Amino acid sequence: MPGIHCIILRDRETLVLVAGYKNSRFGFASILGEALPAFSLNLCGLVAIRLWIQCNIYDRYTSTDSGIITIVTNLVRVAVIFVLLAIALRRGYVGRTWHAAQAMFSSRALSALSYASVFLMTLSSALFFINEGQPNMAVLITACVCAGAGIVWGGGMWICHYVRMQTNEALFYAFVSLGVSSALGFFVGLMDPGISYLISMLMPPLSVVMYQKARIELDARHQASRLDSGTSSQTGWLVLDESRDSVYDKEPKSTFIRLIGGIVCFNLVLGIARGFPDGTSIALPVPFQVLHQSMVVLLSLGLIWWALGAKKKVRFSTLWNISVTLIVLGVLLLAFLDNRLDPLGGTLISISNTFAVGLLWYCCYDVARHSSVAAYIVLGIAWAAHILPREIGRAGIWLLEPQSTAITLLIAFMVLALAVTMVLLLNDSIPNTRRIFAELGEGGALIRACEGSAGRQTWNQADSSVEDAHENTTARVDARVDARVDTRVDARWQMLSKRYFLTEREIEVVRLLTQGRSRADIGKKLYITENTVRTHLKSVYGKLGIHSKQGLIDLLENQKW
Repeated sequence: MPGIHCIILRDRETLVLVAGYKNSRFGFASILGEALPAFSLNLCGLVAIRLWIQCNIYDRYTSTDSGIITIVTNLVRVAVIFVLLAIALRRGYVGRTWHAAQAMFSSRALSALSYASVFLMTLSSALFFINEGQPNMAVLITACVCAGAGIVWGGGMWICHYVRMQTNEALFYAFVSLGVSSALGFFVGLMDPGISYLISMLMPPLSVVMYQKARIELDARHQASRLDSGTSSQTGWLVLDESRDSVYDKEPKSTFIRLIGGIVCFNLVLGIARGFPDGTSIALPVPFQVLHQSMVVLLSLGLIWWALGAKKKVRFSTLWNISVTLIVLGVLLLAFLDNRLDPLGGTLISISNTFAVGLLWYCCYDVARHSSVAAYIVLGIAWAAHILPREIGRAGIWLLEPQSTAITLLIAFMVLALAVTMVLLLNDSIPNTRRIFAELGEGGALIRACEGSAGRQTWNQADSSVEDAHENTTARVDARVDARVDTRVDARWQMLSKRYFLTEREIEVVRLLTQGRSRADIGKKLYITENTVRTHLKSVYGKLGIHSKQGLIDLLENQKW
C-alpha cells in the first residue's frame, strides 16, 4: 500500500480528511496480483487480428508496408468505414444516451457483420495465398477488397468489449495484445509468405470464437458483480464498470477537430516516410525486424509498468511524444539519402506507427467511455483519420516519384507537418472538461478539493508534486492543529490501510464521503459514475464490517492505534 499523509480534524462536527498520496512503486508483481484473478486469454483476441493484419496487409513487417497492396486495402477499408458512419449518422446518434447509441445496430445486424467480416478476411487470405503461387492481378485486387472490407468490423468489434472494462484492465489487455502480437509477428516474418497466409486464414475464425467467449465471460462477471458487489471478494478487475458518463458531450467541437487534425498531420508524414524517397517500400533486414518488434514489446511493457505498476500518471501528450519523436528521427535519417541508413529510418517509422496504433485504440476507448457517442463510431472516426491521410501520403509519393529538387521541398513539408502535429497533440490543455487518461496513475498526486477549515484545492493544483500539494493543503488547516501531528497520524493511517486492505480509490472515496459530499458529487470529483462510487463504498463497508457513513466515522474516531 502507498504511504498516506492524513490529518483528522473536528470542525463544527464535520470530520475532514485531507489526504495526499505518496508515489509507490509496486512493479509487475502487483500488476499480476490484480490481473490474474480476472485474466482471460479470450480478451486477447486482438492478437489474432494483428497477426492477420501483419500477414495480409503489411508484408509481415519485413518492410515498411506492402506497397500497392497496403494502399488499395486501406483505401477500401476507409470507404467501408465511411459507409458505416453514414448509416450511423442517418440514424441520428447526436444527443442520445450511451445505451441508445449502442442500440443503433441490432444484435442481429452486429452478428451478421461479425460473420461477414470473418468470411471476407478468411477469403482474402486464401486469395493472397493463391496469388503467391500463381500471380494474377484480378485475384490480387479481389483479395485487397475483401481484406479491406472485412477488417473494418473484424477488428472494430472488439471495442464493444473494451468499453465494458475498467481503465486499468483495458490498458492491460490493449498493450499486452500489442506486445504479444509483435513478438509472434517476428516469427511469422521469418516464415515463407505462403505459410504465413495459411496461418492467417486461421486468425479470423479464432478471433470471433474468442470474441463470443469473452462476451460470455464478461456477462457472467457482470452478473456476479451485481449480485455480490459489496463483498471483499469482488474487488479489483473482477468488478466490471459498465456505467458511462457523457462529460465529453459538453466539450467544444473545436477540441476534437484539433485532436483529429493532429492525427491527420502525423499520419500524412507517416505515409510519405514509408515510401521515401522514390515510392518503394523500405526493406527491413532481420536485425531491424528484431529491433522493430522488440521495441514495441518494450514500449508496451513499459507503459503497463508505468501506469499499473509504478502507479504514475499517464499523460496523453507524453505518449504521443514517443511516436512523434520516433518518426522525427526516422525522417531525419531518411533525409540523408544514404541507403545504409534507410533500414534504421524505416524501422523507427514502423515502431512509431505500431505504437501509435495501440495508443489510438486506447484513446478511442477512453473517449467512448465518457461520451454518449457509440464506441464503434468513435473508433471509426479515429481510424479514418488514422488511415486515410497515411495512404494519401503513401500513394502520393508512390505515384509522383519526386526528383532531387522536389525531395528537398518534400522534406521541408514533412518537418512542417510534424511541427503542426506537435502543436496539436503534445498538449494536455485539451480537452477542457476532462483530461484524457485522467483515471490512470492513481498512485500519483491525486489530492482533490478539500472543504471546511481546509479550504479548496483545484484539479490543476493536484497536478503538482505530492510534497508541495500536501504543504499547500496543510497551510490552510486551522492554526490550532499542531504540525507535529502529521508524522504520527501518517503512521496511524498506514496501519489502518494495511489492517483493512483499502485500495487507493477506496481511500479517495472515503475521504470525500467524510467531508459530507454526496455520491453524485464524489463521482464528479473523481471522474467516475455514481454507480462506481456505490460499488467502492460497498467494498469499503464490507472490509470494515460497517453498514453506514456514521459507522465509518465512529470507526475512525474509536480506532485503537
